[in-house]
Amino acid sequence: MENIDLILLNKINEHFKHFDQEFLKLKPCRIKVEEVIEKIKNDEKILILDIRTEYETSLVGYTYKNTLNIPLNKLFEEENIEKLLQYKDHTIIVSCHSGARTIVATAFLHLLGIENSKSLEGGIAAFADAVKP
Repeated sequence: MENIDLILLNKINEHFKHFDQEFLKLKPCRIKVEEVIEKIKNDEKILILDIRTEYETSLVGYTYKNTLNIPLNKLFEEENIEKLLQYKDHTIIVSCHSGARTIVATAFLHLLGIENSKSLEGGIAAFADAVKP
């Protein structure tokens, strides 16, 4: 463990040690597509944070007014975290293609104190299915 940052390791351990089966059943960091659609209809303050790659977003993207595209590999750069901190009064909906990447990203955003972030269940694929005519 000579190259491991023990302070960081302890901080990560403290954050994730309560992620047991009972806690995960509650889906504490997740939000369903239907809830997001309802928030949009009610004109609630939300930000869609699309963490897909630039290539993915160039093919299919959100056109919602409050959308921020920051790929996961750049999400934890200081300037991007500063951008997110400007949305303290919004629910930050973290989205990717299927929802797999957003779980990890949202857990680490919560670790940083950005607890108004939620992982979109099913990602943009589920969103597209929910809004198609």
